[in-house]
Amino acid sequence: MSIQARIIKAVTRRTIKRDGLNQEQLVRHLRKVFNNTPSITLLPRGVKLEKIKVPAFQGERLSVRDPRVTVLYLHGGAYIGGVTRTYHNLAGRLARQLHGEVYLATYPFAPEHPFPAAVNRALEAYEYLLSLGKSPQDIVIAGDSAGGGLTLATLLHLRDKQLPQPRCAVTFSPGSSCFPDDKVLAALDPSDAMLSADIIRTVIDIYVPDPQDRQHPYASPGLADYTGICPLMITASTDEVLYADAKLVRKSAEKAGVKVEWLERGGVFHVWPIMVPFLPEARKDVKRVVDFIQAH
Repeated sequence: MSIQARIIKAVTRRTIKRDGLNQEQLVRHLRKVFNNTPSITLLPRGVKLEKIKVPAFQGERLSVRDPRVTVLYLHGGAYIGGVTRTYHNLAGRLARQLHGEVYLATYPFAPEHPFPAAVNRALEAYEYLLSLGKSPQDIVIAGDSAGGGLTLATLLHLRDKQLPQPRCAVTFSPGSSCFPDDKVLAALDPSDAMLSADIIRTVIDIYVPDPQDRQHPYASPGLADYTGICPLMITASTDEVLYADAKLVRKSAEKAGVKVEWLERGGVFHVWPIMVPFLPEARKDVKRVVDFIQAH
């Protein structure tokens, strides 16, 4: 484990991880920490950033000249908060290393806009890219945490609507089930430096308030049938409370014959790859993400 990882874990444990907050308190807390990113943006040379605000897509685009690959990135934030600015460093490096472009999409948050509002918005973002003339074979969908769950839900949604799958998809520590195992959560809670078992349970209540909806494949994509889904890359920390969620996705995807690239690390924290260029482990693993995308 790098010294940078130790520092980041100490900071997130103090500033993000909480127990015992009710729904209203948790929404206020997560929006405060996720919407005010302390990270400094250091864009690679040759990467241009622009804002996009049209009916079908709102967010940002980071791109090199004449991009060959398009990444639709769905950010994390427990379906409650989060800002695209947090992902400028990651998106800039993906754009540079892929000689491509990254669309950072925004979507509506719970509790004001519970499930399936975010899922529907993510599908619209993909359809927007198709409307621009992008070939599905040149598109990648990626996301972290809640955005990882949205990535999986979008792949399932595309299949169900008989729309073309993208080239492949990448999920960092995806949230994938509204039915977590309390014993597993309790076992991993002490080692998770960012999220708590309590946060996970409360977020489920906020994002999918109707218990009847929680069995829907788009709400619990880890439990879905992955027949016809594109190749997947999944990353997860063995120390995080969502480790079991990531393993659930792997199991379901492999059962359906989907090609899965699995990357796990100990000693790191939830969604560590987004911390490029500051974290050595993130720099190394983003290169593996790029290799995975290029291989397909």
